[in-house]
Amino acid sequence: MGNNLALKKLTLTALLLAMCIIGANIKILGSIALDSAPAFLGAILLGPWIGAFLGFFGHMTSAMLSGFPLTLPIHLIIGALMALCMFAFGWIRKKMGVNRLSAIILADIVGYIINVPLEIPLLYPLLKGAIIALFVPLTVATIFNIVICEALYVVLPQRVKQADFIEGHV
Repeated sequence: MGNNLALKKLTLTALLLAMCIIGANIKILGSIALDSAPAFLGAILLGPWIGAFLGFFGHMTSAMLSGFPLTLPIHLIIGALMALCMFAFGWIRKKMGVNRLSAIILADIVGYIINVPLEIPLLYPLLKGAIIALFVPLTVATIFNIVICEALYVVLPQRVKQADFIEGHV
């Protein structure tokens, strides 16, 4: 029976990875894309660690498809911040209750803060004023990704939301 749960978790992870790749092809500007909505969803359904993996993978895929416009080292930093974002988002939802309104609002705000206001000053020493120009596209993409995640979560069947393979239930 345990192998069945592991297989279900692996299958859902693979599905979300595929969705990250699809989202990485829907560009807003450069490497800014809709690749993190599946990662946000994975952080809710599968826990913060898998969400972090999906966030890093999604961003690196998007950056690779764009030709690493900010250079590979900078995209590695952004990927690490995406992983941190997804981990924090998933951790908040797990600890406070996946469906509690306060957890949803706090996780969404923290996800935005890590993706935009925190990322910009961290990258400023490397990119100088160019990073300021990315504020609006990053904000738009982050909000779109979070809204897509929350909308997908709402329409998921209840049996998926309560599955035994979700982190914390195994």
